[in-house]
Amino acid sequence: MTIIYKGRRVTLEVYRTVLPNNHVMNVERVIFPKAVAVLPIYGGDRVVLIRQFRPVINDYIFEIPAGVVEEKESEDEALIRELREEIGAEVINYGKLFEGFTSPGYSTEYLVIYYANVRSLGEARPEEHEVIERVIVGLSEAMDMVRRGEIKDLKTALALTLYALKGSSVTTTW
Repeated sequence: MTIIYKGRRVTLEVYRTVLPNNHVMNVERVIFPKAVAVLPIYGGDRVVLIRQFRPVINDYIFEIPAGVVEEKESEDEALIRELREEIGAEVINYGKLFEGFTSPGYSTEYLVIYYANVRSLGEARPEEHEVIERVIVGLSEAMDMVRRGEIKDLKTALALTLYALKGSSVTTTW
């Protein structure tokens, strides 16, 4: 295994492997820590999105709050921290919507997606590399944003869709 690059969050490595069909190939893999994403439900029928500038695409994109699970931090602690940092929210309760690999063709990133009922939206405290604006919309408007292609972030579209399919009365705490 050869490490090509090691940065703040990602490592790029290349290694040779033998597939189950005996084909030998080089694998290029991005190593990325486990992450959480949270659909904040506010006031029962509204969602809190963030409009975040992403330098990789050189544009703003609508997303739900998300971030990596830090060392010695549980997923629960990470989702509460991310909601405080990115939208200034206090969590009432939360539940899991989905978990899985984001892009298993090239990355190890494993994402756990939650919804959280939140209250008292205070001051956000994003990290200095995060350019974020809080946007509050009705759940039906957010779903319309997905349908119109205004939400292009897959984790956000998936979280909204799964939450809408479950119904807005979901209040299970994990």
